[in-house]
Amino acid sequence: MKRIFSIFFIFFVFITGGYWSAYSNVRPIIYFYNTETNINNFATLKMAFDIYLVNHGGYYFQPFDLRENFEAAIQKKGDIYLLSSWHLKALQQKKVPLEIALIGTSKGNTTQRKVLSAKKDIIDVAMLKNTVVAGAGSEEYIQSVLKQILGKEHEALLKDIKILIVPKDIDAVMAVGFGMATAAISAESGLDKLAMMNPNQFRELHSLGFSEKDYLLIAATLKKPDQQEAQLLEVLRKMSETEEGEANLKLLGIDGWRTLK
Repeated sequence: MKRIFSIFFIFFVFITGGYWSAYSNVRPIIYFYNTETNINNFATLKMAFDIYLVNHGGYYFQPFDLRENFEAAIQKKGDIYLLSSWHLKALQQKKVPLEIALIGTSKGNTTQRKVLSAKKDIIDVAMLKNTVVAGAGSEEYIQSVLKQILGKEHEALLKDIKILIVPKDIDAVMAVGFGMATAAISAESGLDKLAMMNPNQFRELHSLGFSEKDYLLIAATLKKPDQQEAQLLEVLRKMSETEEGEANLKLLGIDGWRTLK
């Protein structure tokens, strides 16, 4: 029984980011944490990327489900950090010297905006008082997006809104259709997906407001990339050129990378 527990503990720590220091000095690593989504299968994500990266330069991939563990890993040059634009700005405010190297793309776009959607009987954001709003990602992130959409006029509503955390944007908008939430925060692409999957549910929704546009997933480095980082960034940039790499990118919610102009 003790042996089974030990194996389970090691596996859990490994896939959730607690094991990153064990090989952090071996080869450059791509660290991943996204405040805008909740990965529910770390083992699949890590295995898929490790197989690809080992075959393209001997690199490794380490996903995290805890923000503090990811931030603790931001220590040395040579590694690449995949994170949301919102998270990058928060770290830069703390004087963490991360700089954008690549920006994720989706259908040719590098930016997205978030939408606050509800059923058509919710005609105004003021009606969200004492309701549930569903969203993917960290609660802090969802609160910040909701605050931006509500604006100063309705900011006081935040304390009376309960946040329902779900894995993906599509889950957030479907939660409204199933009566689990009154409204949802999602990217516009999440609504597009709902329109294809369940057009009847989609027609029941309307938009109460939009956030400002922001970048999709970002690949960042500590200060200006050196030669080692540039080589790993090139591996990332070319992932969309292979079937295997393209499939891996879809696990991150993007279909390619673009340099910041």
